[in-house]
Amino acid sequence: MKRVTGMDWLMKGMKALEITNSQFKEEISHIQAINPDVYNEFGAWTPLKLILLNYVFHVCSTIINRTTIFKHKYYVDLFAGSGINKIKGKDDFIIGSPLITSLSAHSVLYDKMFFCEKDPAFSETLNLRLDFLKKNNLVIHRKEYASCLGEILECVNQRDTYSFFFIDPNCMEFKWEHMREILKSRSDIIFNFMSSLIYRDIGLFKSGKGKGKELIDLFGDDSWKQANNVDELVEIYKVNILKQRKDAPIRTIRIHSGRFNFCYHLFFITNKTSGENKWLQAIDKAKSEIETQSDKAVMMAFDLIKKRQLDLFSVLKQHI
Repeated sequence: MKRVTGMDWLMKGMKALEITNSQFKEEISHIQAINPDVYNEFGAWTPLKLILLNYVFHVCSTIINRTTIFKHKYYVDLFAGSGINKIKGKDDFIIGSPLITSLSAHSVLYDKMFFCEKDPAFSETLNLRLDFLKKNNLVIHRKEYASCLGEILECVNQRDTYSFFFIDPNCMEFKWEHMREILKSRSDIIFNFMSSLIYRDIGLFKSGKGKGKELIDLFGDDSWKQANNVDELVEIYKVNILKQRKDAPIRTIRIHSGRFNFCYHLFFITNKTSGENKWLQAIDKAKSEIETQSDKAVMMAFDLIKKRQLDLFSVLKQHI
């Protein structure tokens, strides 16, 4: 079988999310018609994050489905949004994290799938959109994640329980005290660490223009003061994770904008297993593919998928 890589890999991942190419496009067309003017709007780098979620959720769920050691399984999305995302400045829509996971065939594996969203318009719309799927295991918490995390942790901290957390704040809304509690559970975690924006705030603090409280809340201490660049900042957060979950296999995936000189990092955090986590080779494959792409490549893929350009040569001429 031919190894899919580069633009082919990206387009395969994009087609799974783009609303008119997804295998669930009929369901999505009905879902999008519910409050159609309500959607999250993001930069062109966002699909790379969601491609990783789709990929990792499939890998982890497949593995968990093959084991009999877990009696209960839960999926948790702490910053769920509206379920539909639009690319800023474009008429391009993709499904968001709640639909990526709840539409998946793997969704039936989970006792409950929890979605937290504090924005009233987003949470009301997400509730209506997920209601359309008529799945009994979808639970919407229409409030800020910290208000419902305790209830969720009571479920995921049961014996013989597995959980998958997707934590996707805009920047520094997620506090270390909550990461520390989640790390105690038997969980796989994808955490969106907005490294460029966070490092910018460190620069403001060092110049006397910030107090650093949000940074302390994010890291749990003042370790961030030691960072001299974005890479060091990511490493400091990684060290803090390892203080809580010793020997945890961790992958960091760098996503960058070629247009705005901006980047963020996704942490994938799992648990050490007796089989030496050989399955992480699949995650390393995704890391390698995503890190070679950018927002520019995403827009090229949109042009090809939606047939605005008929071949890659034409797309390259337009975007270079």
